[in-house]
Amino acid sequence: MSKILLSLLLVSQCLAQQPPANDKRNPQILINGIEQILKDLQNEKIFNAKTCPSYINNLTDYLFYLPASQFIPISPKDIEYFKSHGDSMIKKIFLIRVKLHDHLQKFDENNQLSNECLLKIREGIQYARFTEEYLLEWMVHNNVVHFQEKPVLEGEEPFVLLNPEFKELQLMPGDVMLIRGKSYVSAMIARIADEEGNFSHLAIVGEDEKGHLQVVESLIQQGVVVTPLEEWRKVQDSRVALFRFPDKNLSERAAHLVYEWGLTHPQYDFAMDDSKYDKAFCSEVVRYAYDKASDGKIILPKYRSHVSKFKGGPYPRSLGVTESTLFAPYDIEVDPRFDFVAESKYYPLLRQVRMQDSILQSIYQWMIDKNYNFHDTMWISTQTYLGKILRQIGFLKDLMPTYMPIQTIRSTLQFETVAEALEKNLYQKEDEYYKAHGYLPSFQEMMLSNDEYRKQDCVLYAQGKKSKFHYLFRGPGCH
Repeated sequence: MSKILLSLLLVSQCLAQQPPANDKRNPQILINGIEQILKDLQNEKIFNAKTCPSYINNLTDYLFYLPASQFIPISPKDIEYFKSHGDSMIKKIFLIRVKLHDHLQKFDENNQLSNECLLKIREGIQYARFTEEYLLEWMVHNNVVHFQEKPVLEGEEPFVLLNPEFKELQLMPGDVMLIRGKSYVSAMIARIADEEGNFSHLAIVGEDEKGHLQVVESLIQQGVVVTPLEEWRKVQDSRVALFRFPDKNLSERAAHLVYEWGLTHPQYDFAMDDSKYDKAFCSEVVRYAYDKASDGKIILPKYRSHVSKFKGGPYPRSLGVTESTLFAPYDIEVDPRFDFVAESKYYPLLRQVRMQDSILQSIYQWMIDKNYNFHDTMWISTQTYLGKILRQIGFLKDLMPTYMPIQTIRSTLQFETVAEALEKNLYQKEDEYYKAHGYLPSFQEMMLSNDEYRKQDCVLYAQGKKSKFHYLFRGPGCH
């Protein structure tokens, strides 16, 4: 999580040497580092289509494994400095993301956007966002800023940030909202592709015949639904990023067409197959809107995510996903045809989704690197079939549709069971860490904690004792 923020220190030191672990940090160096990156991003001799991959890599890889203690202010003087400049730091890191998106659009327009640059821009944006959230939480914990409950995208800085190119934050027909949900299924979606992302859901602002704005989206529980915008904005998610297609006429046409289509309530598409519109998952709703509005000229996304990291294993086929590429929700973030308008963060959920992301990242990593797989149990099978039966007779309608594939139910239950065991441990470890240090662990430190717990649980299972999750999820080394 700390890659961008830590690496800003590296810029000011000219990428010279790895600093010693006991090096005392001066927050002014961090400020200078942020400002230097902003200058570099405006200097074509330093940052261009050719240098893009290496430049961003230098800002993300070098210091990834250092702990949070390397950039958190410790001395009273440093703490006061962060309190005075934290808000400015968050805005400037956000501006770095804006500039990266601007370069993405420019490189694409000039046919200079390489796959390597695209991947690194994704990565840079992702970890800059984590850094903003880490600083934001530090500021809330230290009473620098105070969170107030507001409708989605209506809060104050630094909880809501607006691209300076836009004068005001007002939702328009055809706007696309990129969202991070608050369930473990959301975390599964956010991490399912090779590229990975900070988001799990897409929704679009539709418009009815009276000019009223409506949100059209596809939900696992219900399929495609239509909700009045003001009602929709009352339900909070941890992150909402706003993107806009610059052609206003096309956007309005997309808004009208998707609203009308949403009233037909297509079923949810568990296969995440966007090649046809008989069913629809969340990204497919947005794809439909701009495909139909442009008579097939605008097909989303321009750059698709890939699903190859599981090396042909049973996942994600167990969820119904069989294609080698998909329209992951966060692909809209690097679609150069859309402008990045604004982003809001709902502070009370940030800790929860950060832990979910670290847990799912760990689970996926164990599947890939350690050949971990799920092993069915009588309890999981019982829950799976019982859930299916209850839904068929009218119960659990808020959890699943009647047509949800039974293997998808099974796979979801397996993931949630393992994730909940890891979550219980991680909450405890994070509380202990905060009490000891006065700040939260980094993303990498949380993953290390997950892996330590995995090793302990593996030993219990190997000894024939009651394990927390290896009875259900294990690799060949745990017998």
